[in-house]
Order: sequence, then C-alpha cells, then structure tokens
Amino acid sequence: MARYFARIMRAIIVSLLGFGGGVGLLVFIVTLVIKGDQHAFQYGLNAGLLIGGIFSILLVGVLLPLDLTAHLFLSQGKYKELWELEQTREVAFEGTLKDVLAVCRQALLTVSHIGAIAEDTENLVVTASVGASWRSGGEIMQVEINPISPDKWQLCCTSRSKSEPVLFDYGKNFENVEAWLKAMDSRNLMQQPS
Repeated sequence: MARYFARIMRAIIVSLLGFGGGVGLLVFIVTLVIKGDQHAFQYGLNAGLLIGGIFSILLVGVLLPLDLTAHLFLSQGKYKELWELEQTREVAFEGTLKDVLAVCRQALLTVSHIGAIAEDTENLVVTASVGASWRSGGEIMQVEINPISPDKWQLCCTSRSKSEPVLFDYGKNFENVEAWLKAMDSRNLMQQPS
C-alpha cells in the first residue's frame, strides 16, 4: 500500500512539474518577448505553479478514483497484492508438456485484447502481448512452466505493463491474470477424471 501512495505522490509531482513547467516556460517566453517585462521569470513561475497545481489536482482527482474503483471492484476483497502494478497467479496442472502448452495457449487466448503468443519450449516460458485499451497502453503476460514431476506442472502467470513508468493500471493486469486463471481452472476440471 505504501508503494501505491508513493505512485500517487509521483503522479502529483510529475504533473505539477511537467505540465506546470511547460506552462511556466510559455508564460515566461511570451512575457519576455512581447512585453519585455523584467518580472517575466516571476510571472512564469507563478503561472506554472498555479496551472500545474490545478492540473495535478484534477489528474489525481479523476484518475485516482478510477483506479481505486477498478481495483476494489475487481478484487472483491480476496487478494493482498491488489495494489501492485504487476500481478501474478499460480496453478497446478497434470498432463504432458504438450498438453500444458496447448491449454496454456488456449487460456491466454481468452484474455481480452490478446495479441501475439510465443512459446519458448527450451526455457518453458509462454509470452503473450496484450494490446492497448482505454485503460492501458498494453501489457506483457508471461507464463513460466515449472516441472514438479514427469506429469505434474506448476504454472506461474505474470502480467505487467509494457512501459515502465506507469503509475495506474486501472485493474488491467489483475483482470488479465484472473481471466487466464479462470480459463486454466475450467480446463483443469475438464481434464480430471470423474
């Protein structure tokens, strides 16, 4: 939870300095060039802080509730790592490696906006790219397949954003791993003898 609050503070600072700095520089240049005023720097600084502050408050006032709502609604109170950007789920599977890869690929295809899926049978890793949506610029999903016994496997699915400096994911990584896990669980139940 502390890292989540740190991301919120980073969003405020970046929007204040980034957007406000740009506005301040524009006001400074316009005041200096058009008026030739000797207080151009002070006008630019004041305008930058005011406009940047308003922008950061609006940004956090709109984006933060969207992110909080998505996380709380999707989790339904079940998970501790809800606030993390990178989400991970694990599942056990019985069958041959060929079966595991086929079921894993089918489960990845159930994730919305899924793109290319690549299988690395040497390192036992399946990687998929998830396309952009209104909530995200896209994610990378990676499933590591770890052998427990000759016919038993532990699968670990991780979903993370394609770009590093993301502050909010609006529950998209959570949704990706949950869709994969639900598909894996349903296929796992179908394969078990009754």
